[in-house]
Amino acid sequence: MRFFDNSSINRVYMHTALQSFAFNSGGAFIYVYLLKAGIPVALIFVILAVVILARIVIRQSLVPLLKRIGLRNGLILGSTIDASSFLFLAHVDGLGMWLLAYVVLASCGTAFYWTCYHACITRLGDPEHRGAQVSAREAIFALTGIVGPLFGGLALTVLGPVYAFAITAMINGLAIVPLLGVPYLKILPEAELAAATKFFARAITISDGIVAASTNFGWRIVLFQTLGESFNAYGGTMAIASLGGAIMGLGVGRLIDLGHHKRSVQIGITAMSCTILAQAFGHATVWSALAATMVGAVAGPLYISSIMAPYYNMGKSSACSIRYNVVGENGFDTGAGFSCLAAAALVWAGFGSFWLLILGLVGCFSCYLVLQRKTEIPQEAVV
Repeated sequence: MRFFDNSSINRVYMHTALQSFAFNSGGAFIYVYLLKAGIPVALIFVILAVVILARIVIRQSLVPLLKRIGLRNGLILGSTIDASSFLFLAHVDGLGMWLLAYVVLASCGTAFYWTCYHACITRLGDPEHRGAQVSAREAIFALTGIVGPLFGGLALTVLGPVYAFAITAMINGLAIVPLLGVPYLKILPEAELAAATKFFARAITISDGIVAASTNFGWRIVLFQTLGESFNAYGGTMAIASLGGAIMGLGVGRLIDLGHHKRSVQIGITAMSCTILAQAFGHATVWSALAATMVGAVAGPLYISSIMAPYYNMGKSSACSIRYNVVGENGFDTGAGFSCLAAAALVWAGFGSFWLLILGLVGCFSCYLVLQRKTEIPQEAVV
């Protein structure tokens, strides 16, 4: 495929493979580890909301900093801070200074990292191959999702959290190496996004944040409880489910690149809606929870490719990719953060897991409306 000719994207994806393995072997266990450390579920959702919503404040300093150091170096800085947070997480055994240190570093690291990561993909990717490039990344996530959870569950069980999360931090550090060959990517001192561009970036990411709070954060906590709070069982379940995501591979991305965007949106949103229903109705037993996890692994690449391809292409045609992604990431954090607070309130009030999981349907419906109403991309001064 011709999109593999893009050497800069290849380097970013080499980084993605290592970073994704680190996430699946350590990051995917963060909040289930806090549950194992004795922190109540409602409080875990509050902690999640604090980490996520704090990023909106931290991100206000990002553009001024990137004007000085460049987009690539901002990505490296964010990756370094995020990696260091795992060294503090390993010592958390309840509420206290270790947890506070983790929250601060995780908020700073992920605020910088994901904004710069998406901006790099926006700037370096090829619009004509965008769907295939996004789904190739999802295939990387799925493949590392097979090995990573098995490794992470075994490491936590055999080595304990200090060594397990130290390995995660080390792999995250190694993931920086491929980024050294990525272009510097300067940021213009001044740029103004069109109102339609900002509306699209904010609307689609708020919707996606609501979905993520349900199918990502909420489901992992609920699944861990269903599996008896076993790291090995949790890791094994995630690994088995990821086989489906790996098999799904590149198909929907090629569908987008061939001009079938509306069809891909319908497929992706429908698949994710089915995942939410499967998780909400199937969370109570091990086998139905495993089936719901497998449905989610298959739906994930379909859903992400259908929303991120148009999101990146809009950013590519915007006046400034980093400012565009600041708007987008703030939107995601708004949707995910307030959804986590809603989940905490539901758990505290005694509502079952069904209700905190079913909230994701609101995000799916909103995503569908935004993408169906999307018109031509505003032509701005591309940076």
